[in-house]
Amino acid sequence: MVETEVEARGQPSGENLRRLRTLLAELFMFDRADLDFGIYRIMNLRRKEIGRFLDHDLLPQVHEALGMVAAGERHAAEVELRTLERELRDDGIDPQASRRFRELEARYEVQPDLASTEEEVCGHLVTFFRRYYKEGDFISLRRYKEDVYAIPYEGEEVKLHWANADQHYVKSAEHFRDYTFLVPDGRRVHFKLVEASTETNNNRSQNSNEWRFILTDKDRVAEQGGELVVRFEYRPDPDGRKRDELNAESVEQVLADPATADWKGALAQDVRPDGATEPLA
Repeated sequence: MVETEVEARGQPSGENLRRLRTLLAELFMFDRADLDFGIYRIMNLRRKEIGRFLDHDLLPQVHEALGMVAAGERHAAEVELRTLERELRDDGIDPQASRRFRELEARYEVQPDLASTEEEVCGHLVTFFRRYYKEGDFISLRRYKEDVYAIPYEGEEVKLHWANADQHYVKSAEHFRDYTFLVPDGRRVHFKLVEASTETNNNRSQNSNEWRFILTDKDRVAEQGGELVVRFEYRPDPDGRKRDELNAESVEQVLADPATADWKGALAQDVRPDGATEPLA
């Protein structure tokens, strides 16, 4: 996992920072590093740079930024404290007799808790990204209560608002194109999407069943020219099954299909991004 390298090097790592690194790895599509088209190809080319940032550069940059803020606040407190002390002495007043001076002095002497601040900042970042990201979509999620949106309103006579007013990015499509990969023995496998469809503006309704990749009912697996073709549909699942459950069923059905009789040994190997293989559990 992305976070293990930082922790192994002995650097402090809180729970929220770990969650932030994991979420950023998901946003950067590290789990799709084997895809070789479109945005996935670009992210794959930058995989090492992104990984280095998450594993080695992120935490030091957080330390540096928060350290600068803490140093600035401490300097401002010192200036305010010394200015007040000088004014009190000019007026012939013992600084320790001033309640304001004692409060400033106590605040100045307290060392900032950078670890807690880091956790708080990382927690806010996780909340922000989670608020706009869900399973590959960058959408505005409800955060007031069920079926109600909280919108910014400053007393205008007329307020224009729309469902995706604060939407930062909508992906161009799910992954509506063929996905091709090589099995360990060098043969080629094609995942082909048939009868794919998207909802208006490419936004999936949160109140309907989640859309899933489901094997077609007919001609789902075929061998063509020495290459294996597996056909999927992208549609709501009327049974409301979870993605992992559907994926497990798809694997079972593909391996059980007569067309894969000569492919089972190769398909039963899990190909990792580093090219290594291991039997599927």
